[in-house]
Amino acid sequence: MFGYVRINKMELKIKEYYKYRGYYCGLCKYLKENFGEISRLSLNYDVTFLIILLSSIYKMEDSITKERCIVKPTQRNFRIINDITEYGANMNIILTHNKLKDNIEDDKKIKDYILYNIHGNVYKKINNIYKQKSDFIQNKLEELSELEKNKIMCIDKTSNIFGDIMREVFHYKDDEYTYILGNIGFNIGKYIYILDAYEDLDEDFKLGRYNPFMNYIYNKEELKNKVENLILIILSFIEEDITKLELKDNKGILENIIYSGMYLRFTNIMKGRDNDEKSI
Repeated sequence: MFGYVRINKMELKIKEYYKYRGYYCGLCKYLKENFGEISRLSLNYDVTFLIILLSSIYKMEDSITKERCIVKPTQRNFRIINDITEYGANMNIILTHNKLKDNIEDDKKIKDYILYNIHGNVYKKINNIYKQKSDFIQNKLEELSELEKNKIMCIDKTSNIFGDIMREVFHYKDDEYTYILGNIGFNIGKYIYILDAYEDLDEDFKLGRYNPFMNYIYNKEELKNKVENLILIILSFIEEDITKLELKDNKGILENIIYSGMYLRFTNIMKGRDNDEKSI
């Protein structure tokens, strides 16, 4: 369900691209060093966006290194790590654990059982630290599961629940930014859920899985128009709230993600393709 909040590499300045990669690789490094190699499988772009956004607001002191990676062993890449990286990594673990649990309930694949069990020890460690957040997310997912079992075909109800989950993830601490960050997280969650449901509709139909858009399976053009309108409204809400933050640090990266990367991801899905040449 994750991976929808991306940059548009072609529209990003070179120094901004390397800084973005620095945050992404920093998250990867932190996961590996603190939770083991298996945790790197949970790495996603959405949490990278969260780390960059929170780092821009709270102006953390970064630890910057240049290291080689198993993915690209011939070159040394920047790693940017700060206190926000720790928070983002923990949220990454919680979200991944619950995603694996959901995969097991939906598909019952052996690989998901294996990853879920391996990932369990890591999750227990985080759950003890962020129990309130973890419990909130689990309760919301149970609420979402209940709607799915009852075949509730209302995209507002289902996407709002996932929006509530991401609102909690974006709630770093109680201060003057809490409300705005919560709104951004909520709309990021709706954006992710709606696009994921739209993209998976045909596969869900073939496999007999729940999808809130199933009533549109034979009316794709109407569904396309509906999703386009929903996503454009959501993106406008995110834009409005980002503007209220009056960010200066990483402004170019964040604007690229919101105005270009997320929009590109959305339009590519509407066209029935995922153009990875322009988005990481």
